[in-house]
Amino acid sequence: MQAPSPGAPPTSWPPRLEGLRSSPFPHPALHVLHSLARTMLFPAYWALDRLLVCCVPTPRTPFPLFTPFPRKWCHFLVTLLGALAALLLLLATLPLLLLGLLFWLPLQYCRRPFCYQPPPRNWTPPSPWCPPSDPHRSFGFLSANLCLLPDGLARFSNLQHSQRRAECMGTILLGGTKGLSYGSTGSTPPQNSSLVGELISTLPGSLDFVCLQETFDVRAASRLAQCLASTLGPVIYDVGTTGFYPGPQLKLLGSGLLLVSRYPVLSACFLPFPNARREDALASKGLLSVQVQLGMLDKRRIVGYLHCTHLHAPEEDWAIRCEQLSLLLGWVEQFETQNDKEDDTVAFSVLMGDLNFDNCSSDDAQEQEHELFTYFTDPCRLGPGQEQPWAIGTLLSAPTLHCPVACCPEKLKRALEQQDGRNMYLAGPPTGTLPSASWQGRRIDYILYRRDPMTLLIPAAERVTFSTCLAGLTDHLAVGLRLRVTTEPRATSDLDKANTQKEQTEK
Repeated sequence: MQAPSPGAPPTSWPPRLEGLRSSPFPHPALHVLHSLARTMLFPAYWALDRLLVCCVPTPRTPFPLFTPFPRKWCHFLVTLLGALAALLLLLATLPLLLLGLLFWLPLQYCRRPFCYQPPPRNWTPPSPWCPPSDPHRSFGFLSANLCLLPDGLARFSNLQHSQRRAECMGTILLGGTKGLSYGSTGSTPPQNSSLVGELISTLPGSLDFVCLQETFDVRAASRLAQCLASTLGPVIYDVGTTGFYPGPQLKLLGSGLLLVSRYPVLSACFLPFPNARREDALASKGLLSVQVQLGMLDKRRIVGYLHCTHLHAPEEDWAIRCEQLSLLLGWVEQFETQNDKEDDTVAFSVLMGDLNFDNCSSDDAQEQEHELFTYFTDPCRLGPGQEQPWAIGTLLSAPTLHCPVACCPEKLKRALEQQDGRNMYLAGPPTGTLPSASWQGRRIDYILYRRDPMTLLIPAAERVTFSTCLAGLTDHLAVGLRLRVTTEPRATSDLDKANTQKEQTEK
């Protein structure tokens, strides 16, 4: 039999996935008990959520319309009756809640910290990358904070109807991953290579990896996972370690992370941050690390590493975020070392998520100087406190979320292209006062990448996108990155040149 040529496609694609089972429990009986416990907890959870909905003011708008007094009075009575009904239901379901906790809490100690939604049997991943016959390939990444909290909590961010929003977001995300682009086929890239950063009203085409944050509501996350896995590929969701932990700490919410990959997932791991306070102490935030197989090179696997996170939220707790960044760096090295076989070729290591600090506000100066940025490349950043001229903030202003302009992707895009629009619809700095210079907003959503120096594959940023496609559904812009990986040195992009010139100037 003739030996396969170097870089030939693997004989079995996608590879057989071993060790990733659908259930997060080692035995089916434990999975059944966990489902039963959640069923018993749901009535009290739903009643408490409805009570919060009645107590938290309805979504705000900076342009209130005149409301007749009788209508206000009727609204008050309906809200009051709803709150009383929710309170009575909560009291009535307390015994069932306590019984459910007796099952739920012990089960958390034997639960794997994520659920795995496998793709359907007829799922077809992208063709395996096989250099040198295919010398380069581009990969599309997307990071988005969806604010899919329980309805009562989502209202604090001026959002509501998490289940409906989850359905709409699933439809939009599916649309953003269909169709072919120059990157997925390895053909010639667009000639306009000078375009590095762009504000768009749709999702960038041909997404390969999607990292979502704040999918805290389990029903919404499950619905989203089933929707995406049916077309895209494997989904990792319901991520986090809940229950009682040393401290003592009671974690009632997961990490809110959800990852979709169009390439086969080989291994996954989640590690929770040990430090948190205030409202973040109830959530199990941490780092989700995933290894995917991209193809073959000289009979060796080509793999990529994805690291997804959501850092501590309260603005004044910079010390906690810095500690989490340091932990994160160590965990990244640990995961990649444990899963890297000697003959593996690493195409990229990408870090995505909501880091809850920006690169221009003076309040976030400590995070901006962190050593994270010496290991990972931020394509939107020139240095601490200095952004690329095309970079834009990703956090929207909560009071304006329900304005007609902020609810329409195309209108919001046009508004953010103007200085007045950025001042109105992007969140201001933590101090609350806009700087005298032009305000580009708080860019707290990141996609960073780095190259493995031990391999011949070279990743480089081709395009960064800031998308308004989720306007009206969440309080963040979606961030996209197209990363081109090649097997041979090539002319550096405009972005690489700009960063190199900046480093030489600083030296």
